[in-house]
Amino acid sequence: MKILISLWAEARKQKSLALLEPFRYNVNALAQSVATFTLFTLQQILSDINGACESALIKKIDMKELIVMVDALMNELIANSNQDPNPLLIENDKPFDMLESKDNTKTAGKQARKPYIVIVDDEKSSGMAVAALIGEFNFQVDYFDSIKAFNKAAETKQPDLVLLDIMMPETSSEQVFDYASKLTQRGVKVVSYSSLFSLEMRLAAVRAGVLDFIVKPMSILGIIEKINRVLHLQKTRAYRVIFVDDQESMGEFYQTLLEEADCEVYYSSSVEDMFNKVDDFYPDLFLLDMNMPDVNGLEVAKIIRQQKLFDFTPIVFLTADEQLETKLAALNCGADDVISKSTPPMLVVKQLITRLGRALAVKDFVSKDALTGVLNHGQIMEAALNSYRLSRRQESDASIAMLDIDHFKLVNDTFGHSAGDKVLSGLGQLLGRSLRTTDYIGRYGGEEFLLVFVGATPSDALVKLNQIRLAFSEMDFEAKGRRFKCTFSAGIVDLAGNSSLPHAINEADQALYASKEGGRNQVKIFSS
Repeated sequence: MKILISLWAEARKQKSLALLEPFRYNVNALAQSVATFTLFTLQQILSDINGACESALIKKIDMKELIVMVDALMNELIANSNQDPNPLLIENDKPFDMLESKDNTKTAGKQARKPYIVIVDDEKSSGMAVAALIGEFNFQVDYFDSIKAFNKAAETKQPDLVLLDIMMPETSSEQVFDYASKLTQRGVKVVSYSSLFSLEMRLAAVRAGVLDFIVKPMSILGIIEKINRVLHLQKTRAYRVIFVDDQESMGEFYQTLLEEADCEVYYSSSVEDMFNKVDDFYPDLFLLDMNMPDVNGLEVAKIIRQQKLFDFTPIVFLTADEQLETKLAALNCGADDVISKSTPPMLVVKQLITRLGRALAVKDFVSKDALTGVLNHGQIMEAALNSYRLSRRQESDASIAMLDIDHFKLVNDTFGHSAGDKVLSGLGQLLGRSLRTTDYIGRYGGEEFLLVFVGATPSDALVKLNQIRLAFSEMDFEAKGRRFKCTFSAGIVDLAGNSSLPHAINEADQALYASKEGGRNQVKIFSS
């Protein structure tokens, strides 16, 4: 909150659109960090601030009007933060209740704003074809055959992302990259879209602020993956850091700094306490002191590295010992980095955030199913087992669901396996956008998915899955010049109250079978 106030005060004082972008970036970062929780009023305020900033960046409103709008919204945030408890931070006790709308028949797929994608490509046939395919993945897409044509439309509506062809008639590549630079300055994300693959072009793209590079031809699934990555459409949550340091003043200081950087931090001065907490907290990074009473930080690192669960979790030492031998010993024990305590604190935080981003990207790559974007079989089973143990230990709710696409073999036989891949990918995208970041989604095998609903009863899960089922049944797919729709069936079981994970999966399978036998396109809760 302090960061937002500071950034807005500076942008307001200077009346600068350039300073507006970092403020808007942090507003979006905060919005993503609270997306895990059902804080609807807070999310709406942040959304309104972002919308006002976007309007100013595309010059629909002037700075004077923007200041009036954002001042009112920031004052609302500040006023609520001074109350105890903060009313904006009180969660809805029904985590799966959807925001009420005027039309209660709207499905989950229609309630969220579709990201707006623009394709600028002089090759009309391929450009329009790609636009149509992207549109099938729940994006709003427009196609333009020139920068000039796009410019006219951009006066009234700003896209989230532009796929920009580099080589176009009567426009040099230098002019294209100059235009890309102007788009990025307005807050529009740009991806180069070309058949050229040269270092010179890539370097020019990077210098223009282009975020990614698509080489023609690329499969539609590859394009969607890049769009999702650039727009950060995969569900995100706050980074989790466990920090162990016997100096409480040091621990509290860095805990505060990391929390201001939107990290969730568990600090402890005790190694034993840390290991008791680690299964419940499931950190993304361990931050350790090197020398502590009764235990050596190097020994702690070795214990962490013995657990397969944390193979991809970075271990970073924050130490006053700057000897080369100490750093080498830390690396030999499985640490990823050693940072001196004499390093400026904000630089320490920057290094940790960078390390977290890279580590989670690697973990994401090895844990996700390439086609659907959800967890692979091994990872979803591990997540389900951890959720089962946690629910039993904390006596909390948890449910799992087995989901299977109806008549999937018929889709493959009629339209081909590429059409089947499109259906699987579409369902994976929908599930990823519809569930909370605290839940888990994985491809169990073939056309089967396993879902883990953390903190939810089977009845809660039933409501949510039925919303997703309706949304999926309305999705259009196209293959061989024909359009078709698909449905899925699912079975839900109480995970927390079950005797074991395999037993729970077996019961979810039985409930799924009952849904199939009952006519498909339905969800049932297991009943003995």
